[in-house]
Amino acid sequence: MGFTSEKKTPSVYSATTVSSEGKAEGQVDLYAERPDQGSNMSAYFNIICVIAGTGALSLPNALATGGWIGVGILVLSMLMSIYTGTLIIRCIYYNGHSRLASYQEIGQHAFGKVGLWTVWFFHASIILGVSVMYFILSGTEIEALVKDKVGLSHTAWIWICCSVVSIPFVLMKTLKEVSLLSIFGVLTTVVMVGVAGVESIKGYNNNKNSFSNYDVVIARNLPVVLATMSVSFGGNVIFCHVEEAMRHPRAWNRVLIAAMSTCCVMYLLVAIPGYITYGPDAKSPILRSLPEGISLKVATIMIICHVLLAAPVLMTSFALEVERVLGVTIEKMGRVRERMFRTVIRLAIMGVVGGIASLVPYFDAFLSLLGAFGNCMLIYVMPIAFYMKLFGWRSMKWYELIWCAVILVIGLLSCVIGSIDAIKALKARFDADR
Repeated sequence: MGFTSEKKTPSVYSATTVSSEGKAEGQVDLYAERPDQGSNMSAYFNIICVIAGTGALSLPNALATGGWIGVGILVLSMLMSIYTGTLIIRCIYYNGHSRLASYQEIGQHAFGKVGLWTVWFFHASIILGVSVMYFILSGTEIEALVKDKVGLSHTAWIWICCSVVSIPFVLMKTLKEVSLLSIFGVLTTVVMVGVAGVESIKGYNNNKNSFSNYDVVIARNLPVVLATMSVSFGGNVIFCHVEEAMRHPRAWNRVLIAAMSTCCVMYLLVAIPGYITYGPDAKSPILRSLPEGISLKVATIMIICHVLLAAPVLMTSFALEVERVLGVTIEKMGRVRERMFRTVIRLAIMGVVGGIASLVPYFDAFLSLLGAFGNCMLIYVMPIAFYMKLFGWRSMKWYELIWCAVILVIGLLSCVIGSIDAIKALKARFDADR
């Protein structure tokens, strides 16, 4: 399973059709415009909707844990994620004759069945796991907001949220259709980030004398900060489907850079004011440090809206993979049967997600462990491993090899450290309930 040294051109834009006599009959541009797909702006919003969200609210605490150096780590994480995101899309066109359909197929072409099932496992567990956490979060927050007026249980609110999300999840087939939801999801994130940032700034005068100085770097906590921030831009599990739904696939790199940069700016607008105002006392999420009032309620409502709008984007990506494997297409089944089977599959997926959200104890702790391990592997380690296997390390410049080595070291460190922390947290939960 070692890396090949065969040299291939990493940016193949065309495929050649060869006649029986071995002569080229014509070329098919794999990056040609796709008139029936969505705009660059739709792809931009899809990426932001999945990546940016409630995780931004934990960043002031991350700075409090590691010091101001966390700002640099955050920017570094963005640059690494942009690079690996471009590698994934290069990989789906690696053979020059056809486009691979998914991250899973990249793994299969690189390392056979081992690569296929490794990506499938982490892809499924992370997408479904995050969706489960979204419903747990939305149910909890809604119950807290209306508990004095509506006497429904936490479980009941989870199933209500699942029912609401089922509508777009079933009716909207691809990420092209779901992109409208992602636009609103991004808007809710902007409002949530704005509230957290503005309230932190407004609270500065009341907290500026609570501590004497800010830490530039807290060396003993850097591994934890590294593990936390390295997954702040995790979204490449949907990149293949986002790119597939783009009308202009050549614009992928520009769209990815724009989306990642926007996420980074939003993160900094929360992290820096939160740390300046609350210093080492900054909590995770930062909303716990904000005073009670209308702003806090608005931010909470925006969190609920965001997770309910982001869930269909994530789950549609997973459903498309399941439907592709099962051959649920109009070409094979016809329009009516395809719609029927797709509806049954997606309702079954929603039922599984809702059931786990309602019944499984410590799921958040288990997900933290899986996320720490799986996210770092999917975001940093696997894209580089797959690219080097498919194209050969000789196809890369010397500075790219150094950059890849840096990403691999950081990704593996984050994986190990994050997994250890998650195991400790899980053990503490079990011990507390004995």
